[in-house]
Amino acid sequence: MRKRNIDEELKISYTKMALDWCVENLGVNKRKRKKLILEINDKDFSQSRIIYYGKYCFYQNKIVIYISSCETIDDLISTMIHEYTHYLQSSSLYRYYSTCYYYSQNPCERQAKRNEVKYTKECLRELKKLIG
Repeated sequence: MRKRNIDEELKISYTKMALDWCVENLGVNKRKRKKLILEINDKDFSQSRIIYYGKYCFYQNKIVIYISSCETIDDLISTMIHEYTHYLQSSSLYRYYSTCYYYSQNPCERQAKRNEVKYTKECLRELKKLIG
């Protein structure tokens, strides 16, 4: 088993707590038949010079967070909120918008970005209280 450094352990801890915060504060998607899966990946993921912090797979009902790409706790929390927003969204609507809009103009992506901005500081404040 690979030994993790303290920074990685802290990232993992904050990632899991951020998911719990999202469930409690943003609700759950009752349309999903499968339980939501969280995968914490310590590899960097990039394509065409774009670094990915996380992703949500509608088919597997899985959020993946690339903790190596997330340099700060803010990055982790905002990524979790962004991907959790996708979990809450309609997969068919997301797919439809993907055929009509560029990524940055997709209304689902715009909503996820707005939620990042709206909730990251609040979530961080609450998680810091829990940690002490």
